[in-house]
Amino acid sequence: MFPSECVLERRVRSDDDQDFASTSLPLFILKCDDRKVHGYTGDKLEIYNQRLKGMVIGVRLADTPPAVSYLAILRGGSFANIVAVDKTVIVISLWFHGEERLMSYLIYDAAALSLRLIPAPWSSSVCIARPCHGDDDYALVDTMNPLMAGKENNGFLRQSDSLFLWRPSSPSRPWSEKKKPSFPDLHETDARFSFNGHVYWVDLLCGVSYCSCDALFDDDNSRVVKFGFIPLPVDPGAHHRYADRMAEPAAYRAMGVVRGSFIRFVSIDGFEDYVKLKKRTVTVWKLLGHDEGWEKEHEFSLKTLWGFQGFDNMSKDLSPMHPLLSTKDTDVVYLVLGEYQEDRFNFEFLPSVARYRFAVDMRNNIVRTSVRPEEECNELLSCIFSQYLRKALVGPCDDGGIPMEKKRKMKEPRRDGGNLTEAPIIPMKKKPRRRRKHRCC
Repeated sequence: MFPSECVLERRVRSDDDQDFASTSLPLFILKCDDRKVHGYTGDKLEIYNQRLKGMVIGVRLADTPPAVSYLAILRGGSFANIVAVDKTVIVISLWFHGEERLMSYLIYDAAALSLRLIPAPWSSSVCIARPCHGDDDYALVDTMNPLMAGKENNGFLRQSDSLFLWRPSSPSRPWSEKKKPSFPDLHETDARFSFNGHVYWVDLLCGVSYCSCDALFDDDNSRVVKFGFIPLPVDPGAHHRYADRMAEPAAYRAMGVVRGSFIRFVSIDGFEDYVKLKKRTVTVWKLLGHDEGWEKEHEFSLKTLWGFQGFDNMSKDLSPMHPLLSTKDTDVVYLVLGEYQEDRFNFEFLPSVARYRFAVDMRNNIVRTSVRPEEECNELLSCIFSQYLRKALVGPCDDGGIPMEKKRKMKEPRRDGGNLTEAPIIPMKKKPRRRRKHRCC
């Protein structure tokens, strides 16, 4: 019921979605004992307080990855996507119906059972930073100045000269806290995570920018936050990002933290240059340190994968794509086998339809589990959010968020044909108290 890790779809469902109830997974509701709106004033504050009060956050959890789990927002009237997850905290970008030009962040903390709504800058580079001294405190960090978002400089978004922070423990207005950074040559951000006292912004085509969490949580805002840069163990390919015939980097690369112990990078070749299908290779590296660089851990071709125990009858006409790293198992990487469009002469290789999603044990050369996707969803992330939900879940519930047990009791018939909830409360009559007779000695 509480898997140690889960693969979440980034798109957050709503009760307006036609496919909301299409899955066989049970729906649970996340407890929210503490709800607050920050950063809004006047009519907006009153409206958003009412919306947050009536909002219900649901989750459908698959038993085992790579089967997909997903979140849902009920009675919220919104479009939403997951932008960041770190242990107990999940950050969702949110647009309410009729206010598509105004984005907010919805932050749920499974440990505190709290729900926060704050304004969001027009960027998607927000990261959850945690200080070295503990997990209770955290901050949202964004690298883009909200006032500059959308302005272009030779086709690229202009980089801000500040880091913007919001801390739930601080009374300050969201994003009012600023730090001066010494940015390296930043490009795009495909992934963000916090690990071992540092925050990492990952460009899957160029490298990793990082800074110290202690510098972010320092109360002295005059100090400059120094950044470092780690190049990838493959040739840089920034020029491929905006090519019309190239897939998004997440279609063939991924990076993340494994078991809270080290950073891992996985890449599949054949997306930037032509490679025969059977020779397409999955390669996995481990980061030894900021200065030590990368160590190659595993490497196997599609032809080798065909011979793995458990591959069984999966088609050999499909290409590996959309890799994900297991956050709990050091031996496992999640892959998709899918159809693709290819033009060898103009070099075009684009993933199209996912047919299988499976877990590969790279050490023992076996396919542990495989599933057929119920629907097309390639924007996924792996995380350990599910293991913190033991005290946060209510349910299972129906699609309206009403617990099944409560619903069953409401419908349970009485002997007189009514419902339990309709039964009148009849006070019990007290029996007359009998006096004890005392015998005389």
